[in-house]
Amino acid sequence: MDNDLTNYSLFIIIYLANYVYGWLLFGIDISSTMSGLALSATFIMHWTAYIGIYKYKLAKNRNAVYNFLNQDSNISYTNPQIPQNNIPQQYKESITADNLYFQKLELLCKDQHIYTDSTLNREKVAEKLGISAGYLSQIINTITEDNFAHYINQYRVEAVKEMISDPEYENYTLLTIGLESGFTSKTTFYNAFKKVTGQTPNEYKNTIK
Repeated sequence: MDNDLTNYSLFIIIYLANYVYGWLLFGIDISSTMSGLALSATFIMHWTAYIGIYKYKLAKNRNAVYNFLNQDSNISYTNPQIPQNNIPQQYKESITADNLYFQKLELLCKDQHIYTDSTLNREKVAEKLGISAGYLSQIINTITEDNFAHYINQYRVEAVKEMISDPEYENYTLLTIGLESGFTSKTTFYNAFKKVTGQTPNEYKNTIK
């Protein structure tokens, strides 16, 4: 900002100096109209030259910054995450139900009810646990023999079953209860419920009356 102001001030000084020089050169008998036109023309020429130089400098600087940001850096970044698809077989087999991350995952579901977030995915949960999405899948696959989606949907189905059994929610539609539990649509809700319980939500509701 200071450099721009300095450059602009310098431009004004040079412009005025040139104007005075021209005024002295051609004499003082120039009419006021011609003097105004000369002043305007001189200003336009100087301003055009100044803008051209300024824009060229700006473009050059932006190009330099772009090249700097996109050049190959000597800085090395380490990735602390466990590779998603390269976990040794012996390590996979060592994963048990007392795995620390699995215990934390269980707490997130049981105490914080993270499954009610309809946008929940492996990446979000893995970030909460501080591990890679691949390792999270491996933990769930090994311990529960199910994938991430089914693991989360089981919690959602259990939440639906509890609400169906609770008189406080008797005026809620089944779809509303499903959406409240984290399902994104009627189709995913009914499919997941049927997969977990072997019944549709309506069938399950009728059996507990």
